[in-house]
Amino acid sequence: MSGSFKSNPSVPPESDWVLVVDDDKPMHELIATALGTGGLEVVTAGNGPDAFTAIDARRTEPLLVLTDVLMPGMDGLTLARKLKARLKLAKIVVMSGHLADVSWWPSDLRDLAFLAKPFRMADLMALIESARTEFKAKL
Repeated sequence: MSGSFKSNPSVPPESDWVLVVDDDKPMHELIATALGTGGLEVVTAGNGPDAFTAIDARRTEPLLVLTDVLMPGMDGLTLARKLKARLKLAKIVVMSGHLADVSWWPSDLRDLAFLAKPFRMADLMALIESARTEFKAKL
């Protein structure tokens, strides 16, 4: 994991981009395709370290990071905690098809948005619109 990325709120985003992190390749491809048809640039990663590589390759923070909870190696909650400490503008959304009860999450992560799989794309799009509003308010 590289630590070279520095948030620079004074630099406006080139475009709205979303990072989808899921070890289930068909799932992240499906999400990427659906979001891409809505005009968003979507970057995918299969695990936590690849997510940081994707972020480091960009000039700006993503509008939103959507991560699965259950992944080999670095799980989604660990990734979310690290992203929360590193990203100043991005909205972090955790998704899972197995863990619909967030009450067991560590207290420092309970403020994150959650989507239970399967979810409706309309619900994800609502989170993206919310993220867009929050992102612009922080600039």
